[in-house]
Amino acid sequence: MKYKLLGLFFLFAVLSSLLFVGGCDREKQRRKSNVRAWSEIKESGVIRVITMYNPTSYFIYRNNEMGYEYDLAKQFADYHGLKMEIVTANRFEDLTTLLREGKGDVIAYDMPVLLRRKILFRYCGPETVTHQVLVQRRDTSKLSKVPELIGKVVYVEKGSKYELRTQNLGKELGGKITIKYALNDTATSIDEFIDAVAKGKIDYTIADNLTASLYKGFYKNLDISMNVSFEQRSAWLVMKKNSELADSIDSWTLKNNLEKKYLSTMRKYFRMSKLGNNSVSTYGSAISLKDGIISPYDNLFKQYAATIGWDWKLLAAIAYSESKFDSTLVSWAGAKGIMQLMPQTAKGFSDEGWDTNSNEHNIAAACRYIASLERSFAGRVKDRDERLKFIIASYNSGIGHVLDAIALADKYGMNPEVWDNNVGKAILMKNNPEYYNDPVCRFGVFKGVETSAYVDKVLGLYNYYSSNIKKE
Repeated sequence: MKYKLLGLFFLFAVLSSLLFVGGCDREKQRRKSNVRAWSEIKESGVIRVITMYNPTSYFIYRNNEMGYEYDLAKQFADYHGLKMEIVTANRFEDLTTLLREGKGDVIAYDMPVLLRRKILFRYCGPETVTHQVLVQRRDTSKLSKVPELIGKVVYVEKGSKYELRTQNLGKELGGKITIKYALNDTATSIDEFIDAVAKGKIDYTIADNLTASLYKGFYKNLDISMNVSFEQRSAWLVMKKNSELADSIDSWTLKNNLEKKYLSTMRKYFRMSKLGNNSVSTYGSAISLKDGIISPYDNLFKQYAATIGWDWKLLAAIAYSESKFDSTLVSWAGAKGIMQLMPQTAKGFSDEGWDTNSNEHNIAAACRYIASLERSFAGRVKDRDERLKFIIASYNSGIGHVLDAIALADKYGMNPEVWDNNVGKAILMKNNPEYYNDPVCRFGVFKGVETSAYVDKVLGLYNYYSSNIKKE
């Protein structure tokens, strides 16, 4: 009896192990099948691109998907007649996990070239060579040589490559560099530190040269000329066995690098100024406020403001904040005309045959867009004066980021129907990965400081116009 029981136990163990191994094999096969070959991608008509929300790589601006990696990936997809589906990772380490699991076909992100990664993955596509730089102001705090960092305070992201480089700099220089990781409770990211340097709140931070170049487009007082590291090569990634896809991306890259569209993309994100007109703190000039005239377009502002129940002077304040009444202006992002409408927005709110380069059509489409924002917030923000702030903010940022800020405000104990010190404070939080990766957020990273300043500027300008123009 004893031996029979042992035999049955042995048989059970063998069958269990076979079932386990079989299950593992099936799971491996399942995972393996999720990694699509180039032929399968083309047959499906869709390429899935893995990336991260990032001020350079991928972000949403005025309801439009944008970013350097995003634009290049879209150009590759268009070249092959494919639609593009974006898959976002919350953390850097999640990028390769999503690729291994077949959740996407290619990582379009700044992936440092590391020998250990070449075991499972193949680098391909646009290669970027970056180095880290000291971000400082061009004033009396500017350092001219790296050894002058000894004894200084440098703000960096905790756990980042910038922290490691700063630590190593101290060792190499044989002196102490004080590292700090937070400016206040919410300012902990490289973007916030660069903003703080520009505004004189701190003196130094470290960033890679591409990120620094991007922000130099926002802040003309920054100096990023001092290199503090060696060069680091980066590229896109696919699974190593997906060689046909990698070859196709490499072949396209060689051709695309010679195209005007690629040079335009580089210029758009890394060379053009992004200051726009929102950086101007003074109130807009007007033709003759004492005569009740703000601009040559006042009749159009009056005509179309009436269709949405707005004071025409508020519409004029938005127009000046957007373009300084320059109808020929085209922003770095492609927004056009007096009201600086993005092409997709202009098309969506125009009648057939409208030319949004026309001043009248540009203003009319903008008013229709404003009316749609009014409808979106009517049930969310009951007080009309408060609702105006939400509409103005959405005109600047796109409604998605404002909806995220409302959700953050509600979650973190602020009033979701009040802008000042509530939703206006929450939109600043969207520059921090801890918050823009929060489950309540759907639209990723955003530099909310621009929108916060924009709301103040438009309302300040409106009050200035109103107080200096006689009652009509």
